[in-house]
Amino acid sequence: MEKASEKREARIAIRYKNIIKSLDNTWHVLDDTRVPIVRQVLGWLDHPDQKLKIIHIAGTNGKSSTGAMMGAVLQANGYSYGRFSSPFILSAREQICIDDEMISKNDFVDYYERLIKCFKLNSVSADYLTYFEYFTIISLLYFVDHQVDFVLFEAGLGGLRDATNAINTPLLTVFTKISVDHQNLIGRNLTEISENKAAIIKKGTWVIDYAGQDLTARKVLKAQTGAVGAKWFEYKQDQIIIANTTPSGLDLIINGTPGYFLSMPGAFQVHNFSIVLQIKAALTAMGYTFIKDKTRKGLANVKLVGRMNYHKTSNILFDAAHNVDGINGLVAALNAWHLKIKPTLILGVLKDKDYHEMLDTIVPVVQRIITVTPNNKTRALSADELAAELLTNYQNVDVEIASDATAAISLAMRVRESSQALIVVTGSFYTLSAIQKDHRMA
Repeated sequence: MEKASEKREARIAIRYKNIIKSLDNTWHVLDDTRVPIVRQVLGWLDHPDQKLKIIHIAGTNGKSSTGAMMGAVLQANGYSYGRFSSPFILSAREQICIDDEMISKNDFVDYYERLIKCFKLNSVSADYLTYFEYFTIISLLYFVDHQVDFVLFEAGLGGLRDATNAINTPLLTVFTKISVDHQNLIGRNLTEISENKAAIIKKGTWVIDYAGQDLTARKVLKAQTGAVGAKWFEYKQDQIIIANTTPSGLDLIINGTPGYFLSMPGAFQVHNFSIVLQIKAALTAMGYTFIKDKTRKGLANVKLVGRMNYHKTSNILFDAAHNVDGINGLVAALNAWHLKIKPTLILGVLKDKDYHEMLDTIVPVVQRIITVTPNNKTRALSADELAAELLTNYQNVDVEIASDATAAISLAMRVRESSQALIVVTGSFYTLSAIQKDHRMA
């Protein structure tokens, strides 16, 4: 029996790997036909999105952190939740989770086969959907079958042409901080980018906005809310004070009440947490119950691979900061910790990002940079190119190249002054993915 089971698992693993390889991984960000296609497929499948209480989350930075915190709060208060988020670091299946457990290879294969049968009935081929669209739809089917109480549904890129925009009216539409990123893809400036993201607002949804949102972005979001007949959730901002900050997390005082610990380091996480408090308030107004002590317990147990993810035993911080805003938040955290020794940085960036400004921000706070090539063949700036950029423009920092990304951490541990010196791995989700093939971060 055991051997038969092992053989079956091996067959499923091969089938899963082949399915993932076969999917169209290109971005169709300027294709207006994609969202209608996803909507059509959802119709063929009897509209799984309409059977779920969806909290749709969009924004430039903080979507995953906000979702992880909210998930921890929901779970601590006895609610089950499904979470769809991207990109992944260790496994593509991270993108579809229920209560922190990612979908199994077996389940993924089953839902994929179900979709293929649906396509045959409707006379379309397997390549009718792209990679991201498959994951979007499979997540919804999976969440319906498991009867989750809520779904935290994270937009992939922008909003207007994003596959997640195919869903029917969600319970809540949530915006994290909107800033300039992915120009030429979703907008040339903050107004255009905000308009693209605001396109997910649908009639009847409640709209929640990050309290510190840029006024340009907020104006766009409010205008769209009024135009489609959605409800803007008015909420008095909570007073959140950081009593202490360490690489392990934040001690917080919320509206005068001390004793909250958020297990996600970096002062910028307070901004994401303020959104979580708004979501909780909106759900409370809708009749859902949250208990203070349970919420407190949930916040102390937030886990999110690769987002300000600190490993105390090895003194390594993993953070997928991949744009100027993200690097600013990381640098602010490093400065707040008053480290005795400047960190050693393992860095890999994508060539289509504003990496020059990212470097201007982070190079002054580190003493050594080990360059790596992110795990993305078409978009990665090579370790050699990044090292050349650093050696040309930043003479006061030591630079080394890790030709094998998985060896970068071993190299960093060898060259840092002592175990007291923090190692920071950052620059892109694809950098973390390249380094974590041995699952050191999990």
